[in-house]
Amino acid sequence: MREFLGQMLRRALDRGEFWMGHPKLAKRDRIFNWRARTSPLTALAKGDRALARMQRDESGATAVEFALVIGPFMLVLGVIIETGLMMFTEYVLQSSVQEAARQVRTGQAQSAAMSAATLKANYICDTLNIIIACNTKVQVYVNAQASYTALQAALPNMLTVGPSYGGSAVSTSWNCGQPSQAVAIVATYDWEFTLPFFMGFFGNMGDDQIRRLVGFAMFRNEPYPAGSNCS
Repeated sequence: MREFLGQMLRRALDRGEFWMGHPKLAKRDRIFNWRARTSPLTALAKGDRALARMQRDESGATAVEFALVIGPFMLVLGVIIETGLMMFTEYVLQSSVQEAARQVRTGQAQSAAMSAATLKANYICDTLNIIIACNTKVQVYVNAQASYTALQAALPNMLTVGPSYGGSAVSTSWNCGQPSQAVAIVATYDWEFTLPFFMGFFGNMGDDQIRRLVGFAMFRNEPYPAGSNCS
């Protein structure tokens, strides 16, 4: 009880409700306390305490960290996904060229008087159409010479097989060759980057906004019976 009465007395003294002296002194003390509570220094001290509480409060830290990280994370994830898709497409393109080369090397394409469009549709684009627009986007170059030396000299830069960017010549050829001749098949596809700003270092065409993927095969035809060629 004594402690309770002591607390009530101290509260009354703080509010100026109980004063042992003159009432005017109590009024003056209340005015002094009000000025002390509303002074700029007091407001500044309260602001410092509020700032300190905000600094100690970590309830929104996870949301802030997520907002800072999600943008760069999604960009890096997009670059990884696009790079993987591009490399997978080039792998399938190379595999398809090997399948077409088998038809030419064994003389099956020659005996059937196969056209360039048929070889492309049946043996190159048959698988590639699943992932890209092969029939309209893939370009095929086939050339044959008597020897590998002559074939190497006749082969163009592989980046010139396909659409022209900047006025460079477009290389075209359809010659499956005769028995025992050296043959080269080139197929190209232009990959347009979804994230060109980040993927530009992969580019090799169109101001580095496009990468020309290449499938290539060089071989010597088997000595199959002569008398026919691709049409």
